[in-house]
Amino acid sequence: MNRGYLVISVMGCLLASLCASAQVGDHTRKIVLPNPELIHCRSAECSHLWKHDSGDDVVYPAQVLTDLVNGEVVGLTAVYDKSIPEAEIHKAINVLYAKWERLDRLWRVEPERIVIQLSERSDGTKQVIYLKVSTDGNLFPSAHICAE
Repeated sequence: MNRGYLVISVMGCLLASLCASAQVGDHTRKIVLPNPELIHCRSAECSHLWKHDSGDDVVYPAQVLTDLVNGEVVGLTAVYDKSIPEAEIHKAINVLYAKWERLDRLWRVEPERIVIQLSERSDGTKQVIYLKVSTDGNLFPSAHICAE
């Protein structure tokens, strides 16, 4: 049953990413990504939210959602404004994870045991989803899954 939810979730993410598209202008800003080390986090010691330090001309997500199972962060969703081109976010992810990209806008990062998916919502906002890769099959569907 849990594998069924996982398959449905992955297929939905893949379909959403295949439908999304964007263009990049000449000006490139620094896209700030959430810290993937929050995945598997169970204590306040690993609560650093951002992967990069702040600086000039940076873009933060408008919203960051977390999925918790038994007190452990097992998923993150970073939502970026619709004015941010998807290609800029894609480039920021590839700076860290280019060799792990499996499909366009989908990364499976083996050392960190996470999957990252980039997509564009129907309202134009972009989202980056980080999910824990579990081998024990003990995860449950998220309580905050929202259908646009």
